[in-house]
Amino acid sequence: MKFAFIFGTNIFLSTENKVSYADADTRIPFLTVLSYYKSNNNNHSDNHLVIDLNIATSSDEAIVWHGGQFEGNSPVQVTTDENSIRLFRDGHEEPVFFIRQLTDDDISGLSSHIVNEVEAQQPLAVFKISGDFRVGGHRIIIDNEKLFVNGDDFANGVTNSKQDAALTPYGVLS
Repeated sequence: MKFAFIFGTNIFLSTENKVSYADADTRIPFLTVLSYYKSNNNNHSDNHLVIDLNIATSSDEAIVWHGGQFEGNSPVQVTTDENSIRLFRDGHEEPVFFIRQLTDDDISGLSSHIVNEVEAQQPLAVFKISGDFRVGGHRIIIDNEKLFVNGDDFANGVTNSKQDAALTPYGVLS
């Protein structure tokens, strides 16, 4: 049972449903996928994407999203549907955090190294994550092409692990 997380053009395949920030001293879990979208035979949804998220905006305003609602006051708005969650500031197009579960059609349009890994590993669900946020004071920016961790950029990486996905100053590691 594996999950795939895509950060820019980096793919991380793991038996865990979590993403953390890690450096030499700490490991800070910030995303847990509680459930993911599954359609049944009648094209109806059995489950939808539900997450726990503990991050901050790029200006260090705390965001805690737990199972479908904010804990406390939040500096951002949210839009959700059965396979995506988007946190954003009013008047801004770029999300603070965006997670989307990809369909087979979405996956087929990605870089060949990602498509090959998904076909070979057959994960239960594939999630694409983007945004501009902080975890434990560390800035993470993820766009369509690259992953930036504290200003260093990473692209085209493939990692398999039995641990959670870890965004590090060295890229995506286990």
